[in-house]
Amino acid sequence: MADCLVERDGPVMVVTFNRPERMNAMGGTLLAEFLGALEEGRRDDRVKAFVVTGAGRAWCAGADLQAMGSGGGDGHSRRFAAVDDIGEVGRVVLAMHHCDKPLIAAVNGVAVGGGFGLCSAFDIRVASEEARFATIFIKRALAPDCGLSYFLPRLVGPEKAAELFYSGRMVDAREALALGLVSKVVPAEELLPTAVGMAREFAALPPAAMTYTRRALRRSLDGVGLADQLAFEWAQQKACLGSAEFQEGVQAFLEKREPDYSKF
Repeated sequence: MADCLVERDGPVMVVTFNRPERMNAMGGTLLAEFLGALEEGRRDDRVKAFVVTGAGRAWCAGADLQAMGSGGGDGHSRRFAAVDDIGEVGRVVLAMHHCDKPLIAAVNGVAVGGGFGLCSAFDIRVASEEARFATIFIKRALAPDCGLSYFLPRLVGPEKAAELFYSGRMVDAREALALGLVSKVVPAEELLPTAVGMAREFAALPPAAMTYTRRALRRSLDGVGLADQLAFEWAQQKACLGSAEFQEGVQAFLEKREPDYSKF
């Protein structure tokens, strides 16, 4: 059985991490299949947004320590560290960072360690009331990875990030909402409909403008100067101003109707 299940809900690609017996830890072929789904959705113009959730009671429990502790029975420990200078999971995080389509995590359960890192790379996180988060690395004699040391300070600020890293403690869904780790918390049965509904709303918006918006947001995380960012914004704005999408938006405004971006 696949370690990632992929289905379409209209313009939304829904990916489910599918190793519930291992709490969706990053073993087997989970990372490779997720990267493949990202690449497939990125190339497919019919896909406008992604939603990623987990099977069972976890979103992703990070590294598969059970496999690593037993000598890396499925080769996980070797693959996790030795793919290249950033590791296999690093390649996935970079692919997410450079994706031009919105990425929403529907966090159904625990997201800890590398799973928390992967989760932090999404644009938006919607959590069920059962969701929990922990850096946990320090408790396993490990340093942060999977991009968490990059994203977490940007989400909660450096001081709070330090406290979460140094303690490794668990954060429940309500605290995650208060900290700004997630955008909303909903009952478990409403999680996937809420996340997919949000993705469908994004999918109905002009795709080129969405791409440019996401690029500007992601670029701003990389410490560029204000003048450089202003130049980047203006170059993208000029592209928007000359687009058919913009003409449709203006025409719809003049005709007092909702714009239809489905043809783009």
